[in-house]
Amino acid sequence: MLLASVDTDCIPCVPIPVTTDDDSKHAVRVFNVLRGEASQIRSTPFGDVGTVFSGQGIELVWVSKLGEPVDEDWFSAEEVDLILVIQGQLRFEFESPGQPDRVLAVGDVLVLPAGTRCRGYRWPRDASDAAVFVAAYPTGQLPPATVHAG
Repeated sequence: MLLASVDTDCIPCVPIPVTTDDDSKHAVRVFNVLRGEASQIRSTPFGDVGTVFSGQGIELVWVSKLGEPVDEDWFSAEEVDLILVIQGQLRFEFESPGQPDRVLAVGDVLVLPAGTRCRGYRWPRDASDAAVFVAAYPTGQLPPATVHAG
């Protein structure tokens, strides 16, 4: 399983392939993010990423961060990026000295304005469980998983 704190009595996740280019694009689908379900899953240097939906001008992904390094680079989106923490905590640092760092807990949503340079990572760094968040953003920009670091 991808997510460290998932109940071990759960049935292992079998991702359901869904693309917006096939006949199932209008089918109702349910994905359990905490079981690591997605239409596509990939590993990056800064966490596992599951694409739940991509199409019609929006993408929704989940990101699971466990032991990855903190990205030394800053992330910046061309449009607004919405980030909802669903497990653990994330610490966000901002390049601008006028913007204080923030620790987000389960249920917190970060509305990241376009052009805001930041990086995010699991907090505390030695937590035993993965930090998991869901991000929604307009398509045409880099997915947050490639840069919402470590």
